[in-house]
Amino acid sequence: MILTFNGNIEAVDSGERRIIAGKIAPYGEIGFTSAGKVMFAYDSIEVSEPNKIKLLMTHDNSKPVGRMQAIESRKDGLYASFKVSASSRGSDAILLAQEQLMDGLSVGVEVTASEPKKDYLLVTAATLR
Repeated sequence: MILTFNGNIEAVDSGERRIIAGKIAPYGEIGFTSAGKVMFAYDSIEVSEPNKIKLLMTHDNSKPVGRMQAIESRKDGLYASFKVSASSRGSDAILLAQEQLMDGLSVGVEVTASEPKKDYLLVTAATLR
């Protein structure tokens, strides 16, 4: 299940430091996904090996543009930063983020526990993919 949420992201390209960072999933907020309306409960997303999580453009697994460097669960959501490749695709990703043409991050998760609510699915446990 691919769950898509938009939020502000930061993109930095200062030579050696090429980073895209931002909220990858909000807690307590309904989002519109390929599975319909979904809300993540606080701290419901597990990330067992952050350095294996790749940054993709348009969910294309065959063309990663970066790799997760850090992840932090905060009260309002899950935040991550990604080191972006020096490839042309990586440069495109940085430029599109800096120009706010791509202004959000989208996650793919495997839902392991959820509760159907009246108007949405409440995810209580999931693994980031």
